[in-house]
Amino acid sequence: MHQNPPQTKVLKTVIVGRKNSLDTIKELESLLATLDIRTELIFIVQMHKPDARNYLTKGKLNELQLYVQNGSVDVISVDDELKFSQIRNLQKTCQVPVLDRPRIILEIFSKRAHTKEGQIQVEIATLQRRKAELINQQSSLDQQAGFIGGKGPGEKKIELNRRQLLQRLKKLKNALQQIEKQRFTKRNKRISSSLFIVSLVGYTNAGKSTLFNCLTKEDLPTDNLLFHTLDTRTRKGFLSPSMGEVLFNDTVGFIRKLPHELIEAFKSTLEEILLSDLILKVIDVSDKQCLHHYETVNETLQDLGADTIPSMIVLNKMDAIHPDISLDPFLSDSSEPLIQISALQNKGIEDLKSAIQKKILSIP
Repeated sequence: MHQNPPQTKVLKTVIVGRKNSLDTIKELESLLATLDIRTELIFIVQMHKPDARNYLTKGKLNELQLYVQNGSVDVISVDDELKFSQIRNLQKTCQVPVLDRPRIILEIFSKRAHTKEGQIQVEIATLQRRKAELINQQSSLDQQAGFIGGKGPGEKKIELNRRQLLQRLKKLKNALQQIEKQRFTKRNKRISSSLFIVSLVGYTNAGKSTLFNCLTKEDLPTDNLLFHTLDTRTRKGFLSPSMGEVLFNDTVGFIRKLPHELIEAFKSTLEEILLSDLILKVIDVSDKQCLHHYETVNETLQDLGADTIPSMIVLNKMDAIHPDISLDPFLSDSSEPLIQISALQNKGIEDLKSAIQKKILSIP
């Protein structure tokens, strides 16, 4: 008799977030949906400073505890970065697991990492976070764990865990350095090829990969997923008979409140952008928050030191522009050329190619 495969349980969560962060709370809801976690309630709190022990004040903590106990919530999600002690205390009070924003993003990255380099980068970021947690771990781990070859009569578990973690980190960083050497060799080949390098950057899910396919005639996966691309992909693309080919880079998507561990781990990947002759800032105008996304892109490029590289604004998904969006803030920025396209509908691509060629020819 044919048996249906077991269905994955959809976890239910309550999101805890600050009143002045409604935009990032909505974004966190999308991040959780990527992990098949459904939001049952958004628990808004007004605070100037989180409680050092529990993150929430006593009154709000009691409210949250009551909701969790009376409902069928599997996990609590917090739109903030929590200290390990705050996570531990929230879990102890509410009796369900607690995920803060960095943990959620790390979990998504771990599911999206398909290459060896991407997997190493995500594991390094996770272990860096785990290392900080070990420093603050509760005393219940301070038990004697005698073993042959240990330090004296019994090294503490917490010391053992930390030592093993550091050994693993060292091994991963060495492996990543070897991969970076290989990339450095490839970089030199690209630079010596004399082809112009055009990098596509943008907020996660802005449609960069779809546009990348249009410009390079590739057929790489373009699922509607957050952080679908973690590894920089480089392909040749033809602009015109007079200009010939250029190299296009498809880069990892940006996001607000990206965990610093991930920024550090993916720094070498993001630094590919620094080799660009031209940067295309791809903006999804079907998203109401596109102006905030544009600001995040600019801030990230500034952090990388790539804000002086010539750039263009590419407004994508014009066929589905959000009714509340005004293009005036983009049009008013006369320092950057602006092109309107729909990569999915393959509209405006030839105009974009012409604009890229014109911009390249104007670069000293």
